[in-house]
Amino acid sequence: MATTPLLPLPDDMDITSISKTPEGLLIRIASERPNSPCPICATVSSDIHSYYRRQPADLPCAGQPIRLCLSVRKFFCRVADCPRKIFTERLPELIQPSSRLTIRLRKALQQIGFESCGKAGERLAASLGLPLSDTTVLSSLQQIPPSSAKEVRVVGID
Repeated sequence: MATTPLLPLPDDMDITSISKTPEGLLIRIASERPNSPCPICATVSSDIHSYYRRQPADLPCAGQPIRLCLSVRKFFCRVADCPRKIFTERLPELIQPSSRLTIRLRKALQQIGFESCGKAGERLAASLGLPLSDTTVLSSLQQIPPSSAKEVRVVGID
């Protein structure tokens, strides 16, 4: 099954199945990349070590929460002096390493967090089909790098 406009994926990823669960929709996705670069030495490897699954949350579709089931591969790094002998393929267009939320869901939560506070953001997210906690909303804001502040000319104290 190819990618759909409702769930845009990178070119080398494919939807293998979609199923309904009590928690929402479960979309299984597999990476079709033939190789992956080592995150430390950047040497490209096509030697597959193993597979594992990640299940990050994504933006809802028609009010249904979506959980992705990503089939991700681990590769061998064959560079002798590289400290990482086995590494996981990275999917930077879809999800950050070790994240439980897709990049587009994280950006939506950051916008909700900017416009409201933690508890209000939790209520707003739930009404939009995103059953996430206030802590998740606030931690999404903490992942935004601070902007470079210009020279402060006046400080106001209330």
